Amino acid sequence: MKKILLSLAASFALVGALLAHDITLVWTPSPDAGVTGYKIYYGLSTGALTNTWGVGLTNIATITGLTSATNWVYGFTVVATNATTESAPTMQIQTTIPPHSVKNPRIVGVTPNGFTFTWQPSDEVDAKTYKVTYGTVSPMTTNVATVAAPSTYIVITNSVVANANHYFDFTVLNNAGVESWPKTQLRAVLLPTGPADLKVTVQVQ
Repeated sequence: MKKILLSLAASFALVGALLAHDITLVWTPSPDAGVTGYKIYYGLSTGALTNTWGVGLTNIATITGLTSATNWVYGFTVVATNATTESAPTMQIQTTIPPHSVKNPRIVGVTPNGFTFTWQPSDEVDAKTYKVTYGTVSPMTTNVATVAAPSTYIVITNSVVANANHYFDFTVLNNAGVESWPKTQLRAVLLPTGPADLKVTVQVQ
């Protein structure tokens, strides 16, 4: 079973949250022909990983019913199993459980001075704050604008630059202070400044 351990240890990762208070794990399948399935061990990282889940011959699994809080850090490992035994566990991954981000963020207004965005709200019942991180260099978006839930609308005019691409990432913070992973990044450019107001006169012949 040694090569099972090597294969799993090099490829175990978190890939996202699909449902409320869940986490999805993925790993590269073992090349060992004797493998009959995989088992996930998980629990709070401060104690033993006492929860187990046999997931069969798949390399991706979503664990639900977890708690999203800054002081709740979960640990996860995966082992490969055959008919009689299991491999040593992978290196443990530790993480808080992020809330779900916004859905379908989109630009609804652009002027020479700023951008207007809207989105569908997070499905988290404890969503507290929507956060937009933005800047002219991706992925290093460092400017921050926030709006309290349940608002789904924000106008950004601070720290915007003419004639430059701007990149925007959208996240959610829940009541416990845990921040979601970013939603799809948007890119936009300010409209150019138009000419000064024109004075129009009418001459009657």
